[in-house]
Amino acid sequence: MAGPPQLSPMLATKGEPDEVRSGFAYEFKWDGVRALAATDGSSLVLRSRTGNDITAGYPELAGLGGAVGRPALLDGEIVAFDEHGRPSFSRLQRRMNLRDARRVPAVAAQVPVAFLVFDVLVLDGPVVDLPYEERRGLLLDLGIAGPHWQVPPSADGDLDRVLGIVRELGLEGVVAKRHGSTYQPGRRSPDWRKIRLMTRQELVVGGYRTGQGSRGGGFGSLLVGHHDEEGLRYAGSVGSGFTDAEYRRVQALLDERVRDTSPFVDRVPHRDVVWCEPDLVVEVQFAEWTPDGILRAPSYKGQRDDKPAGEVVRET
Repeated sequence: MAGPPQLSPMLATKGEPDEVRSGFAYEFKWDGVRALAATDGSSLVLRSRTGNDITAGYPELAGLGGAVGRPALLDGEIVAFDEHGRPSFSRLQRRMNLRDARRVPAVAAQVPVAFLVFDVLVLDGPVVDLPYEERRGLLLDLGIAGPHWQVPPSADGDLDRVLGIVRELGLEGVVAKRHGSTYQPGRRSPDWRKIRLMTRQELVVGGYRTGQGSRGGGFGSLLVGHHDEEGLRYAGSVGSGFTDAEYRRVQALLDERVRDTSPFVDRVPHRDVVWCEPDLVVEVQFAEWTPDGILRAPSYKGQRDDKPAGEVVRET
């Protein structure tokens, strides 16, 4: 497909409510997978944050190209909703991790997705240098509401009201976007601030503790960490949150990554450990960080194959 140039998505930094009470627009933070959608006005190509072509995994989104009808590059989030209409990362896992193309149509019928479009990088030509409000206007003017794609709302003014809606709907949080800011491809910019209401963190798996009982022969908990200036820093172990099917799938991934030495730069306080190549990224929900930087009450939420392991740092 001859169409818009391939660019990398702009990324947000961590923010606090008092930092963004004025001069920002507020968008919901969706619990999905980031994607850029390129179209020549008819066909569509979807790429993950890491640049991988994921088009074949989401056939229900193919009609978005025709809905746009012009050469464009759109930024958004692929989301699966639960029976209550809330975004569900666990449901989306069935689509994200599907590798057998023959099974895609059947699973797509069971777990349909939507592409929530929140920015435009190209529309006939590049528009990344336009201010946020103008890009938002261009996006709304496209009128692309459809069965599997839409432009979610943006709000100005009362951040507390927006956060109240987020809590009521059970959403992950808010992304605050500075008025007048340009789109900065590939950059993590303070012009976008993410405010999480649920404590979530992407982490890198560096090994696992061996399991007991029903988990004998497999992992009991994942040993996870994040990068700092010295390397991969140990952040604790995660043993809950796995369905039986997800446990088996993750164990197969671990078996492919076994190594002889620890990838962590600091001491791991366990003996019954199998080390792994540190390239598997997972998302974890937890209560808080302890003073010594360890997760308290962590629970596995899913694998993130859209996040490079080398970019995983502590965000909360």
